[in-house]
Amino acid sequence: MHVLSLILYLVIAAGLAMLIQSWFLRKVSVNYVALTLGIIMALIPYFHVNSYTFKPELFLGIIVAPLLFFEAQGKRIYNIVRSWKSIIGITVIMTLIATILAAFSLKWLIGLSLPLSFILAAISTPTDATAAESVSHGLELPEKVENYLENESLLNDASGIILLNMAISWYLWQHLEIATTFINFLYSTIGGIVLGLGVSAILILIRERLVRVNLDLVTNETYAVTAITIFYVLTPALLYFLAQAIKVSGIITVVAAGLAHSAEQERSRITSINLTYNNFQITNTLTDILNSIVFIILGISIVKTMQNKALPNKIDQAILIGVLLYLINLFVRYLYSFFSLKLTNKNAWIFALGGIHGAVTFALAYTLDQTLISPNNFHLVLFSETTLIILSMLIPTIIFNFLLPKDTPDVEREKEVLSIRGNMVNYALEKTKKIYMPKMFRKQLEFDLKAQINETSMRDFLKELRKSIRHPELTLEEKEFRNEVYRYAFRQERNYLGKIALKELGYRKSFMSLYREILLAEVLFLRPDND
Repeated sequence: MHVLSLILYLVIAAGLAMLIQSWFLRKVSVNYVALTLGIIMALIPYFHVNSYTFKPELFLGIIVAPLLFFEAQGKRIYNIVRSWKSIIGITVIMTLIATILAAFSLKWLIGLSLPLSFILAAISTPTDATAAESVSHGLELPEKVENYLENESLLNDASGIILLNMAISWYLWQHLEIATTFINFLYSTIGGIVLGLGVSAILILIRERLVRVNLDLVTNETYAVTAITIFYVLTPALLYFLAQAIKVSGIITVVAAGLAHSAEQERSRITSINLTYNNFQITNTLTDILNSIVFIILGISIVKTMQNKALPNKIDQAILIGVLLYLINLFVRYLYSFFSLKLTNKNAWIFALGGIHGAVTFALAYTLDQTLISPNNFHLVLFSETTLIILSMLIPTIIFNFLLPKDTPDVEREKEVLSIRGNMVNYALEKTKKIYMPKMFRKQLEFDLKAQINETSMRDFLKELRKSIRHPELTLEEKEFRNEVYRYAFRQERNYLGKIALKELGYRKSFMSLYREILLAEVLFLRPDND
């Protein structure tokens, strides 16, 4: 029951974070709202969230793996393969340089042992894809830099995990095994790619075979669509734990699987429309929920770390370590992007600051609790990495407001979209006035169209609701006539958008959003249960 209660609290808090951001804090990233709610939950004894033990493997497998799987589906294998040199450079070479420089700096400046220094440095290297949106919310990143950051956050976790395992082995057994670490890295990375692509290829072939042999199973709304969707949603978690069981990188495995599924979606959108649409909707919903849960858990973990009594004499040292780790990573990232990636000075700083650390760093730090590392050193690592995470989020949030141009202002865009939406609805109303329809249907249609531009009150809604309850069931002919009238109105709205779309290229995303909205409205009147 405790686990179920925690899941319920996290999901409710995630929904609340999204509502608060949408209604009151549009200029603030939802991630910061979720982080704040997590902190509040940890401070209120009623929720008992501090009593739960953080399980890094479950967190990575059930939350992080699906997020990376879904994010990878936004990438094309072709683009990833073309960028292999820069990806290896960022995720391997730059990570290795940052780890070595940070470790020796901690040894020389703080006086820590080299094994412990390498543990701290290795944990500080992975960046977080979900955290990056927090610091650039409402701002426009250069496209090239954004691609580098996305590729890095997708694939650099494996390097950090391998280096961390090496450092832990060194710490415990006082023996550094570079050759073994290199072999493990190759096995983990190549094995993850092979496993992810191989299993995904099998799943895709089975799914596509089912679609082609039993096309009616997916063209009609049957349980087969639901069953296939269930296995699709479970794929990242199952692959992650399978990868961990055979000692290859679970992160690389789910990313490779996501890329394979991306290729499938490109060529099967029309083949199985219901299935593809369901997957898109579920993916978007799960991504939003899991993304918010990541930051809620991060907020809870920060409070738990701050409340820990195990560092009464080492807090200053832990803070200093966190600051050093952040500055060294920033320094290495800037130099590497400037000299190796050939970015401009400004873009190099954007790339350097864009390496945000978040929940993945926390999860790696918590894995030490399952080793023989001493409790004092475990808490030192945890507090230091907490400092690193806070700095990596706060500093870019402030500096990016001066470095980056603002995205199309929300207020300006919303005014333009509202104006277009109003003209679109009025155009459809004028067209529908020229066709015959019963008075009852005309009033319903006018109410629904005006509701699209928020020109109906709660009083109007309640009035229509009473009419709907009291009115007898429509005959089959009446339903078909009503549906045809609505489809005609939606068609007129699409015609209007098509006429002006080419004139307002700056608001293409908003046009597409309106167009999808009208198409979805029409789909509702084509559903079998609407007859």
